[in-house]
Amino acid sequence: MENNQKLSVAIHFTMAFCGGLLGAYALFSRQLVFGSAQTANLMELVSAMIGRNLPEVLIRLGAVLIYGWAVALSVILSRKTSVNLKYAAIFMEFPAVAVSAFIPASINPVLALYPVFFITAFQWCAFKGVGDFASSTIFSTNNVKQTVLGFTEYCFEKDPERKKYQSRKARFFGGTLVCFHAGVAVEYLALQLISLRAVWLCFLPLAAGLLLVRAESRDCRTEAVLPSFSHGKRVQAPQH
Repeated sequence: MENNQKLSVAIHFTMAFCGGLLGAYALFSRQLVFGSAQTANLMELVSAMIGRNLPEVLIRLGAVLIYGWAVALSVILSRKTSVNLKYAAIFMEFPAVAVSAFIPASINPVLALYPVFFITAFQWCAFKGVGDFASSTIFSTNNVKQTVLGFTEYCFEKDPERKKYQSRKARFFGGTLVCFHAGVAVEYLALQLISLRAVWLCFLPLAAGLLLVRAESRDCRTEAVLPSFSHGKRVQAPQH
C-alpha cells in the first residue's frame, strides 16, 4: 500500500510538470490565452456577446464546448467502460501535443488552443489528486490555497497526528506547485529557443507518466490477487 501511494504521488507530480509545460505553451505562445481553464474564456465570451462580435462568440463558445466535452467523456468512459482514465488521458495527449506545434502562430489563439483545452480538461478529470488530497495538475490556484492552509495549520496544531497530517498536506500541495512551475520555467526557456516546437517537451513527462501508471496498475492487480494469511487462515486481499 505504501509503495502504491508513493507511485501515485510520483504520477501526480509528473503530470503536474506536464501541466506546467502545457500551460506555459498556451500562455506564452498564444497571446496570453490560458488553455487549461475557462474563467478568462467565459469572461471574454460575455464581452464578445455584448459587443456583438459573432465570430469571436463562436470561437470562444467552441472552446467551452470542447472543454465540457472532455469532462463529459471522462464520466462516460468511467461509467460505461473499463478504461483506465489515466492511460486514456496520456494516450490522448500524445497526438494533441504533436499536432499543436504545427498550428501556425497567425491563427486565432483560442482556435489554436482547441487541442489544449480538450487534453487539459481530460487530464484534470483523470489525475484528481492522491488519497484525501484533491489537487489539480493543470493550474495552481487551489494548490496555492491548500499549501498555505496546510503550512499555517501545521504551525498552530498541537495534536501530533493532526500536525503530521498538515505537514503531509503542505508538502503534497507544495510539491505539486513546484513541479507545475518547474514545467512552466522549462517551457518558457524552450519557447525562446525552438518556438512552437517547445510543446513537444511534453512527450518526456507523458512517457514517464505512462511507465508510472503501468507500474501503479501492476501493483494494484498484485494486491488484489495475492492472498494474505491471518492465524493460519487464508484471507481475501482488499480490492482496489
